[in-house]
Amino acid sequence: MEEEEARQVVIDNDLKKKIKETVKKILKRSSLLEITEIKAREEASSELNLDLSRDPYKIIVREAVDSFIEKAIMTIDTEMGKLHTQIVEDVDGEVTENATKTTTKKKKKKKAKKKVEEEESSPA
Repeated sequence: MEEEEARQVVIDNDLKKKIKETVKKILKRSSLLEITEIKAREEASSELNLDLSRDPYKIIVREAVDSFIEKAIMTIDTEMGKLHTQIVEDVDGEVTENATKTTTKKKKKKKAKKKVEEEESSPA
């Protein structure tokens, strides 16, 4: 029992925050296609000069990685939504723009025709 208690590591909030910030910094500068939790943990261990492969630290690193990935996915979803909306607007804009040009031309022709008719029917 005493050995188990001695092995437990108490992590204060400042250290926990420092670990999470370090992992986040590593993830920001890394390719999300190549970085893994293990690589991030190893880099953070090196930067902090602390063995983060032990359980209480490992969990903190995992939380930081999961949080970063969740935010990245939400950002990607948002950007994809914006891109989809922009693409739809662009496609609609082209159709609308062409339709507007055609409508404008027709209106101009009507006005010109009406003006000619008015001039012909008005006494000179």
